[in-house]
Amino acid sequence: MCKSLLRASDTVIHGLIAAVSWRMVCLINPQLSFSICFPSHWKDNFKCAGSQESSSFFSLLNFYNMGMAFAVASAVDLDHIITDLSYTLQVVITPYLNDRRGEEVEVLSSTLVSAGPGVCPFERRHQHTEVPAGEKSLRVISYNILADLYADGDFARKHLFPTCPSYAMDIDYRKQLLIKEILGYNGDLICMQEVDEKVFNYDLEPVLSNIGFEGHFDAKAGQVTEGLAVFYRTEKLRLLERNRFVLSTELQTNVLFSDMWEKLQTNEKVKERVSERSTVLQVSVFESVEDPSRIIVLGNTHLYFHPNADHIRILQGGICMQLLQQIICLCQTKNQGKDVSLFFCGDFNSTPEFGIYRFMTTQLIDSEDVDWSSCPEECIKGVEIYHNYEMESACGLPPYTNYTVGFYGCLDYIFYQTDKFIVKKVSI
Repeated sequence: MCKSLLRASDTVIHGLIAAVSWRMVCLINPQLSFSICFPSHWKDNFKCAGSQESSSFFSLLNFYNMGMAFAVASAVDLDHIITDLSYTLQVVITPYLNDRRGEEVEVLSSTLVSAGPGVCPFERRHQHTEVPAGEKSLRVISYNILADLYADGDFARKHLFPTCPSYAMDIDYRKQLLIKEILGYNGDLICMQEVDEKVFNYDLEPVLSNIGFEGHFDAKAGQVTEGLAVFYRTEKLRLLERNRFVLSTELQTNVLFSDMWEKLQTNEKVKERVSERSTVLQVSVFESVEDPSRIIVLGNTHLYFHPNADHIRILQGGICMQLLQQIICLCQTKNQGKDVSLFFCGDFNSTPEFGIYRFMTTQLIDSEDVDWSSCPEECIKGVEIYHNYEMESACGLPPYTNYTVGFYGCLDYIFYQTDKFIVKKVSI
């Protein structure tokens, strides 16, 4: 197991250590000095030592607390870490447990040691979230973290993010900053979209589980390796159940949508387009630890992205809300006398002037709504969607939640029940 992890992720040292359950001796042979970050909960589970050849240089190792992690560095050269830049790092790992030893594995970093960024914009936002939400409060976060398969390509680099340096698009660089940013928000419910499954398994889950969170991942339909993730603070919330719904499958097979599906049969193009979508709805049901009489249903989704697909997104939004409403009704039946409330978070790929926001905040999109004709050849006729909940965007309508060279606008929302919750503070 150790060898395969090293080969798959040879530059992510903290991920490697966190992924191996045995106690370890790490023999570190850098070409110069070194400085490595590990999750702090591994500090007592491994030892580091310099090689025979450099024992005088690496005879003394110090541990330095670095917030949620700590750095291991050569004491001699601690004040001159800058000299490590442009060098490679070689690591030899020998897993052992008592007298049992595993196969020794070594790896040479595929990239050179490089400087990290300066002060990041999110660090200014962290000033407003230094203190966790107090009693009878929840801090909710929604974040599309940009899956690696969409960032690691010529189209993304040349057209979507042409001003972003290539090194900053690399997932091994980005995910360290993403984790730092997410931790600094001190959230209680964290909804993420475009999460690479390997990033969830080897980075997000190990780090967040160590500081009191549990989480789960649900991939999109088909062969896509990215999807949705939810993390929750266990001292505040207890998971009762979770569900994953593929919207196109629900539309075709769930009796809730039989009338809608029947009306789509008259337009083969829209029928085909809806059926091919891999969009999923992730639903988590929580009980408040502080007040077990309160149950929260949390929806998390990432709707279809195409610019001429407002009609598809409205359909998807309607399907999501019908499924959430069904789950809320089931929760109320199973938990008589308890208060059941709703959050619906995600990247809805729809700015406020279009149908999704109107639907969520007015409860209705009638059959004559202009957005059913957003693509004239796929015009949807005779379909009306509605829901029964008083919902608003918790963060209001910021000028943008997505900003690229060719587009900026508000696409992401945390919708909440206004008769169940009061927004106390917004950090954007």
